[in-house]
Amino acid sequence: MRKIFYFNNALSFDKINGILKSSAVIYWLCNIEFVPGMLMKLPSWRYNDTGNEIILLEHHAAVADEIPETILNRDITIESKRFIEADLVHYPSGSCAFILSWNHILLDAKGTTLLFEHLNLLSERKPQRTDIFFPGKEKKTNIITYILNMYKVKRFVQTSSRAPVSSVASVSTKTGEGKTCTKIISFTEAETKKINANAFKTGSRFGPTLYLVACCAHVINFFNRQKNKAGDIWLPVPYDGRLRGAAGPLISNCVSFLFYRIPQNEMETVTQTVKCLSAQMTSQIKDGIPQKYSMFLNMMRHMPLWLYYFLISRTGKGVFASFLYTSTGDNFNNLKSLFGEPIRNLNMIPALTFPPGLTFVFLKHDNELNINIAYSPDVINNNDLHLIEEKIKEILLADY
Repeated sequence: MRKIFYFNNALSFDKINGILKSSAVIYWLCNIEFVPGMLMKLPSWRYNDTGNEIILLEHHAAVADEIPETILNRDITIESKRFIEADLVHYPSGSCAFILSWNHILLDAKGTTLLFEHLNLLSERKPQRTDIFFPGKEKKTNIITYILNMYKVKRFVQTSSRAPVSSVASVSTKTGEGKTCTKIISFTEAETKKINANAFKTGSRFGPTLYLVACCAHVINFFNRQKNKAGDIWLPVPYDGRLRGAAGPLISNCVSFLFYRIPQNEMETVTQTVKCLSAQMTSQIKDGIPQKYSMFLNMMRHMPLWLYYFLISRTGKGVFASFLYTSTGDNFNNLKSLFGEPIRNLNMIPALTFPPGLTFVFLKHDNELNINIAYSPDVINNNDLHLIEEKIKEILLADY
């Protein structure tokens, strides 16, 4: 995962480098190693105080706000020496971008919000709570409960994702170099207000998420019709497992999922699709699906990675999802500065999952909505991208 902060003026390399290297959290992330589990022993992270420090690299780009491919195509795996990296990119206008990259298994979107608050307190030399850095000890669950829950979740997901499901990527599509391309679509504050109003008008009562998911589904349905492969839409949508208002933990991934299947007969209008999604969301939350899926993932940590991928791919008969959706909600809306410097804009680039090779990332900053479309060029070409961009604007800003 990558978070990008844009600044109107150049930042001091030495200042940022000093703040990053003074962080105990970042130092910890640079000095742990992955310990694989054996049989019924869970994999874990082992802290080795080997003196590794975060490396801040400096770059120069000719195009404003562009992120060099050397950064975008750099991977952080569980075998990496450090699980967090930083880059500073300078532009001809004198502006710059600061990019923080990390392994998503260790930090989720809310965790990174807390991390940037931590860095701001460090830069201001203010005291802070360190007890929220790490999660508490997990409650032990007996093996019978784990197994029963695993069958329930597996049955639910298999039913939800049953074939046929249409995806932007066909089963036969093979990825080339694993390249991630991005396209940012920005909306003004007035346009963002209209999008929020549209969400309420179409029945999205718990914030705009279901409306945004429905709009993306209509875009992909239109795209698939153009390719003569329209069908049911299926996708997992991230669900924050933290208690509402929780201040921690910082290091962890508390994300679970809700799973949505949208039949073709529920795609006639956006309002109809929102109603379909709302019924599924209410039912799944009532049945505790996000909590059960988290327990399922805990169980899967006992299994070899190849077996996990086999079970997941068998579930959807090779179709992982029609497309992917993620949102930071309001996590970064009120983040005005970093390192004591005002932020002009910010963006998030996800770790691209292939297939399907297309992810919509919704991020709000300073009351303005940004969409970052992360895609694989093996799935989406320039003409496809233009069609998707025009259609998402049209549907989001329509009059309902």
